[in-house]
This record gives sequence, structure tokens and C-alpha cells, in this order.
Amino acid sequence: YAALDASKYPNAKRAGLRWKKYLDEGKWVCSENFFWCQPFAMWEMTEPLRSDMKERCDLAFVKGDANYRRLLGDRLWDLTAPFQDVVGCYFPCPVCALRTLKAELGCGMDAEQVERAKTLDDAWMTNGRFGVVQFGTGAGKE
Repeated sequence: YAALDASKYPNAKRAGLRWKKYLDEGKWVCSENFFWCQPFAMWEMTEPLRSDMKERCDLAFVKGDANYRRLLGDRLWDLTAPFQDVVGCYFPCPVCALRTLKAELGCGMDAEQVERAKTLDDAWMTNGRFGVVQFGTGAGKE
């Protein structure tokens, strides 16, 4: 976003410049690990990735429907089950999940919002019209 035209996208440009600065200063670190492209449930996270995240990561962003499904182990949870109870309790660090709904599973949703979405769109869980941003505190540092 740092390279965007500020006259057309001023907010994205400002955010991009800020994010680039965080990366350049080492405040944000992007890490790669083979685990991230595997189909395993996130609670099966391997070492040393788990320990590294627990020790060094202040916040992990997990983006996308497939990764969200991995957070939930691709299992059906009660849609209103708290995200903290389903994910935040085992993830090795604080986690923010960003997801566009494209599969019929989820958690941490307000019951009234679920009912509202059902009345607005029969395919609300699978067509990408709706999404969630959820936060869990992580398993904690010992």
C-alpha cells in the first residue's frame, strides 16, 4: 500500500507507509514456516514454531477461510461458542483471525447477528458476503 497514489487512496497510503516503517524497523516481523501451508489443525502446530511464537510473538494474524478452518480444526462448533474458548485457549500467543465466511463453520458469533444474517441471505455462511474479525488472548506465557 505504500506505493499507492495518495490522491486516490489516502488512508491506504498512510497505512502502507506506517506498515512499511514497522517492517523496516523490525517492529513487525514476517516469518515463514512449512507448517503454514499444511492442512493440519492449528492445535497441531509443531515445534519449534509453537515455542517461538509463544516466546516472541505479541500478536499473530491468521487470515482467510482455509486458515480459519484450521484454527477450528475444520470441526463444527456452536456458532456462538466464544472464540477465546475455542481458539484463544490453545493458540501459543494472542491471535486475530480475519475471515470472509466461505464454509459452514464458525464460532464467536453473536446469536442476534447470526439470526440477522440468516434473514438477509440463505447462503450467508458460504458466499463470502459476511466476515468476522476475532481476537483470542492465546495460551499465555509462563
